[in-house]
Amino acid sequence: MTKSRKHQCSRREILKSAAGSLALLGGLDERALAALLTLYNYAPKQRNVPLGVARGIFPGRVVWVRDPKATRWSGNREAADDQWWMDKNTDQERVDAMLSRVLRQVTGAATDKEAWRIIFRYYGQRSANAGEKRYRAGEIVAVKVNMNNSKPVVPTNLVNVSPQVALAMVRQLVKQVGVRPSDILVYDAQRDIWPGFLDHIWSEYPEVRFVQRDAPDPRYQKHPSYGEIHGLEAPQWVLGQTYSADHFDNARYVPQQVMEASYIVNIALVKAHSYPYAAAEGGDEGQTGVTLTAKNHFGSIKGPGELHSIINTNQGGTPHAYSPMVDLSASPNLGAKTILYALDGLYCARRHMSYPLHFPNAPFYNRVEPYENTDWPASLLASLDGVAIDSVGLDILYAQTKNNVDANGHPRILIRANADDYLAEEALAHDPPSGTQYKQGGKPVESLGAFEHWDSDESRQYSRNKDPKNGKGIELIYLPIG
Repeated sequence: MTKSRKHQCSRREILKSAAGSLALLGGLDERALAALLTLYNYAPKQRNVPLGVARGIFPGRVVWVRDPKATRWSGNREAADDQWWMDKNTDQERVDAMLSRVLRQVTGAATDKEAWRIIFRYYGQRSANAGEKRYRAGEIVAVKVNMNNSKPVVPTNLVNVSPQVALAMVRQLVKQVGVRPSDILVYDAQRDIWPGFLDHIWSEYPEVRFVQRDAPDPRYQKHPSYGEIHGLEAPQWVLGQTYSADHFDNARYVPQQVMEASYIVNIALVKAHSYPYAAAEGGDEGQTGVTLTAKNHFGSIKGPGELHSIINTNQGGTPHAYSPMVDLSASPNLGAKTILYALDGLYCARRHMSYPLHFPNAPFYNRVEPYENTDWPASLLASLDGVAIDSVGLDILYAQTKNNVDANGHPRILIRANADDYLAEEALAHDPPSGTQYKQGGKPVESLGAFEHWDSDESRQYSRNKDPKNGKGIELIYLPIG
């Protein structure tokens, strides 16, 4: 039995006992008590104490570009004709330039084409396919996007990966790598994809393929070039995922279409996962701390709901517990095929279902009142180290919890307990705090990257920034535009 199982049983026993006592007094049931005990008390335990083995051409490098002119949405959440993802509100050419800049800085290349050559060469050197030095025609590149709030019939202003960031990536793959559009697969196997996102990419590359949760809607998801359903399909589920600490059912299935891909580009959001005061956004408050590149793969499996109790901090997500995100990140069919990690931070979120969020603290200094204003995080991050980029994403989100209270006295963003535990598990996968023996492909999982917290929210320095020669953790390159 792993530590996570012991913790989960212990928490349930405590809740049951407490709930029983309260019931005698006319108090709360177990479910209500669990909600009461939800803790939003996350804070970094140590700063500039790197864990794990950094990855990348420049180990542990994360590049962050910010261009406030790329985002100009008014903040009118109720206007169907004024949505954040529309081109009038999100500048495609500026997003293209942001992606170009992060690619060159991540690799040290002078051109985008050379950047991709370096990315594929590095992947070949560190993967099991050690002979793979370049992209070969006919190989499929899958692009995993976070579509958690995608509404295929009635689009809303809730946050998803933006069509502009997705198109910028597709343009790079086609123009700089030489991937045929028909060999590009954009997917989220747990959500359907709204027409505006599909059409934004199809208008330029009609042969790009998409995979979504359900069969295509013949009324709302017709291809604009074909007048019928084309290039959009539901997953063909096959066994493709194993776990190190439990036996799941549907969570073991992966889309055949993704299994057939040679490479994955992981595009997640700068997004927290839980928030307790979300009446305007509806739904439950969430289960865990953040949804970044590791949790993005909950949309790559058939049964992510089976994993929710394990990451829920009221249940199995106790301190230093087993994390299924380590198995997903190390999976031969998912995380291990990843050639690039990116975080879309144009319009960020405080919860799994969330409207865009203004960031009032450094280095953004967005206005937060009135909500209807055009100040947004306007950021894009990339790295070859999935643990490092999630570490930076968490630091960015946590920095915005401070001095950020709404008219009701509620913090506008909160980070749930144990938010960075999965990062320690990933960084130390060979000897993790949980004691779990992580295995993928029949082999022990080694460190998946570097985990570290920056020194302060103002200076944002990691160990390799402070000591480029001897630093062992993360190097953050912040490139503000304008």
